[in-house]
Amino acid sequence: MTSLSITLLVLGILAVQVLIWIPILAWLRRMNTRALAALGAELDATGERRVLGPVAINYRGSTEHPAIKGNAVAALTDRRLVIRKLVGAGLEIPVDDIVGVRDDKWFVRAYAAGRPIVIVKNKDGNEVGLLVADHDAWMTALRALIARP
Repeated sequence: MTSLSITLLVLGILAVQVLIWIPILAWLRRMNTRALAALGAELDATGERRVLGPVAINYRGSTEHPAIKGNAVAALTDRRLVIRKLVGAGLEIPVDDIVGVRDDKWFVRAYAAGRPIVIVKNKDGNEVGLLVADHDAWMTALRALIARP
């Protein structure tokens, strides 16, 4: 093989990758926008007071609930933590069931590239991991909701 044929082969592979990934990423972006709007509308319809969100998050799995990690949207209200995965089942945790919150860079045997994961623990001992953009705000809000009488 000549250097020209190797260069053309590499460029061809890159072109195929671009053609595959651009539509997939555009689809994920549309799904995320729709999920954020749907969760916002759901919260508006229930009349719950929003504490945080809805925001895009990375669901890092759970020790009992859906263990499959992936992109999701989440909101924290005065009554519940709502997580809606873009693909697959979501979950809700009533605030009254949350008994603890901690953070760690490891959760369910997976490392989060050095970013701290918000880990919410419920009464049953189940833990749920969330990778959020504003880690400190989520930790503060969850601790404040847990501490209220």
